Amino acid sequence: MGETMSKDGGTHVVVVGGGFAGVASAKGLGSKRGVRVTLLDVNGYHQFQPLLYQVATAELTPRDIAFELEDLLQDHENVEVRKSEVVSADPEAR
Repeated sequence: MGETMSKDGGTHVVVVGGGFAGVASAKGLGSKRGVRVTLLDVNGYHQFQPLLYQVATAELTPRDIAFELEDLLQDHENVEVRKSEVVSADPEAR
């Protein structure tokens, strides 16, 4: 996660990845006042991998274990989801 001040004087946090930790971080921070969150994920969906074996055995479809990040975070107005691949980060530049 990266953190900096946003234009409105609040805190802007960038979360990289929409896995379990990324979604939990975005939800937790997104419920705080004065915090703006941008969640970056290459796919734009969260895949519930503990059930992947059931897709492999045709008990579930891939759609059953994939959830759009926009839908998961729709209750948090200050969370923005962007489909993007992060190739590097420069914490000094902010």
